[in-house]
Amino acid sequence: MATTPAPAALSEQAQANFDLGIWHTLFNWPTLTVAVQNQWGGPDSSDKRDWLAGAVSDLFASNPATDQEDVEVMLLQVLEDEFGVRLEDETEVGVARDIVAIKSEVHEGNFATVDALKARWESRKGKEVSTGSVQVKEVEHEAEWDSVDEETDEDEDDVMRDAPAVAAPPREKPAREVDEDGFTKVAGKKRR
Repeated sequence: MATTPAPAALSEQAQANFDLGIWHTLFNWPTLTVAVQNQWGGPDSSDKRDWLAGAVSDLFASNPATDQEDVEVMLLQVLEDEFGVRLEDETEVGVARDIVAIKSEVHEGNFATVDALKARWESRKGKEVSTGSVQVKEVEHEAEWDSVDEETDEDEDDVMRDAPAVAAPPREKPAREVDEDGFTKVAGKKRR
């Protein structure tokens, strides 16, 4: 995190505009829009997007020195935890940069960016952004911890049925042959 002095708290109007700017920025993020449209976060995916906007705002409220990297980490974590999305296109960098820029602007009393985002929203009449540039790549992970959790949910009888077959019992060793002088005859491996 940056070691710059913490800025003063935002006025009520500035905080309201900052919250609105965060929401519009997240709403305009095509990657998050794809996740919401496809309900990767479940049937309440849209509510999760709204919750994320509030969580980002709370991050700044609880730690005014929050920087772009902190926001990036939070966005990546929420996308993975809540929507099952592992982001590799680094679009979170631009979103975090925009949010930090909005924070600086509203702190100075400049609401132009927020007003522009709001006008863009109103021109679309509330429709979600185009997601044509987002590429979805589904990857199967064979050895995940989830498979361990699934096994522990089964009852013991099912687990025992899935156990590997018992190995054949070891062969008995042939009896030792002792000759008339008291020596033990050593048999080769093929004779056993």
